[in-house]
Amino acid sequence: MNKDISELERKLGSLQDSDEKVDVLNRLSAYIRSSDINRSLDLSIQAKELACKLAYRAGMALSYWNSGICYRLLSKYDLAFKYFDSAYKIFEMENDRQGQAKVLNSIGNIYANLRNYPSAFQYLKQSLQILEKLEEPDLEASVLSNIGVLYQEIGDYSSALEFFHKSIQTYTENNITIPETLLNNIGAVYENLADYNTALEYYFQSLKLAEDKNNKLDRGYALFNIALVFGDLQKYDDALNYLAESLQLLQQIGHKHGDSNGLSTISSTFKGSKEFDKALEFQFKVLKLREEINDIGGQAETLSDIGEIYFNTGKYTASKKYFEDSLNIARNSVNKIIEARNLILIGKLHFKLDEYKEAFSCLDKGLKLAEERNAKKDLMEIHKALYEGYKRMGKVDKALFHHESFYEIENEINNLESDKKLKVLTVQHRIKAAENEKKIALKDKEIYRLRNVELAELNEKLKHVNEEKNDFLGITAHDLKNPLSGIINFSRRMQNNADKLRPDEVKNYSHEIDKAAEKMFEIVTKILDISAIESGRRNIQKEVFDPAILAQRVVLDYRQKAEAKNIEIVFENNVSQKICSDKTALRQILDNLVSNAIKFSPLGKRVFVRVNSNSKLSFEIEDEGPGLTEKDKTKLFGKFTRLSAQPTAGENSTGLGLSITKKLTEILNGTIYCKSEQGEGAKFIVEIPIQGD
Repeated sequence: MNKDISELERKLGSLQDSDEKVDVLNRLSAYIRSSDINRSLDLSIQAKELACKLAYRAGMALSYWNSGICYRLLSKYDLAFKYFDSAYKIFEMENDRQGQAKVLNSIGNIYANLRNYPSAFQYLKQSLQILEKLEEPDLEASVLSNIGVLYQEIGDYSSALEFFHKSIQTYTENNITIPETLLNNIGAVYENLADYNTALEYYFQSLKLAEDKNNKLDRGYALFNIALVFGDLQKYDDALNYLAESLQLLQQIGHKHGDSNGLSTISSTFKGSKEFDKALEFQFKVLKLREEINDIGGQAETLSDIGEIYFNTGKYTASKKYFEDSLNIARNSVNKIIEARNLILIGKLHFKLDEYKEAFSCLDKGLKLAEERNAKKDLMEIHKALYEGYKRMGKVDKALFHHESFYEIENEINNLESDKKLKVLTVQHRIKAAENEKKIALKDKEIYRLRNVELAELNEKLKHVNEEKNDFLGITAHDLKNPLSGIINFSRRMQNNADKLRPDEVKNYSHEIDKAAEKMFEIVTKILDISAIESGRRNIQKEVFDPAILAQRVVLDYRQKAEAKNIEIVFENNVSQKICSDKTALRQILDNLVSNAIKFSPLGKRVFVRVNSNSKLSFEIEDEGPGLTEKDKTKLFGKFTRLSAQPTAGENSTGLGLSITKKLTEILNGTIYCKSEQGEGAKFIVEIPIQGD
């Protein structure tokens, strides 16, 4: 690219005023935009003035469009809209459909910056409709990528990946280099799904490409995104180093929107490391920048962030002022998301000051806003705050209601997150399958040139892979067949006898369908779990928590299943300290072990769950079931292993639970082992480090 820029600059110096000079100015403006936005703007304005002088309408339209992009990158959105409007009118008069599509795409990007996603979708899809009828694969791929970004912003990660993949396909099928921006966007999807290793792979690929092209804009974004990942991993020093480099680049090219986001992230990093004075210092810089670029939504967010920092440092008067300023801006700009956030924060502040009436008033208003938007996380946070408030006042019934609501929504969110990850994994599978088909097609051509020995070796490898695949499919199909047959059987009975069935019969059939679906869901979940662990997509996310409360929650969740078999769960806690580890992984370990203990225990027996600590934290799950044979012990933690003992009430068993449990324990740097004699039950013991080291 540097060679192209040098050639254009040389050519520009030799040209007299002409249409060709306008074209060169516009091309040069586009080339240097990613490294010097202000110079790019100067060149596009020169092109516009010369094109107007020469009455060269195509050159005028292109220079207006170039100027609009520069103003968008400089966060001067009013001017950007004005220049895009001028460009579109000329492209329309010239019947230049490609030019119209370019402008619609650029307008969609402004609305995306302003978080006006419905308008952004509208303009981007209009642009795509035009480009699908033209032979412009480069532009079409770019718009597909931009639509993917919008889906990513609203949390629909599976749709985001689909559009990113369509974009990649369009680039590769037309032998066009995949841009670094697209790699950045894909990385962001995996970051949002907490798959940090994959996210970093894409970000570093993007960084390398941007460095090779001297593309300061995308290089700055890649560094910024890498910093976000290190912040999520609580590696604050690394995060700050990458942020400093990112900011330096974005400030060099005058990109204030990126600059403000970078400063905001630095503030969050300092906040995460409890350095509140520094966090506050950077938030005030962010506020100034967002006021300069008239980012109303950004201003409201920043004021709220400042209020939170003051709240965390006990400066409640200042905290309240910034929360209320943010609330007023949010109401005036009809931003219900930020309005609800501030009502929650102000409600919590009033509770701190023992101002219960004001606290309940704010939280009730926030609750209505959250219910209007069905904002699950806001609803969960509000019910939790109301539970704590009513509990402090001694109003047990109301406290219990809000605690139940909080717990119900928390479980619903966890299920939604699981569904979201399942959809993404499905899309990933489709993408990888398509890529593998292309690779296989290329390999087929190569195979014909292999010598006989090489061909035989390759066939042997393929045969082995195929056998593994057939074994896997056979086991999975067998496990899914029975519950699926049950669902079909009971649903057909209900259809064929709809007018004859009594309510209690409908209820029984529905219950059987629900049980069968639950079996299928468990099988699929286990397979996805083992796949994520073995592929390295399961990342450790440490936090400080009370292990006894976690274990007690597991016991409570399984009490109903135990009572159905007349099994008593005995909980014994000998620990009072907190630990630093991965709470989700530990919860899954305990879930699997307690579930197994109930599943393989005869009716009327007991299951013991004990929490102990010495140099390490240990969990013991002991049952009074049939125990393990010597043969069972040799294959205890194997994948798809079926032991001699059978579930005592027809429960489902995938043969994956203990394998997953062992792998998760190892991820936590722990150990798991079993003590058992045949006929005398089994005791599984999990030991993990208290500090998660």
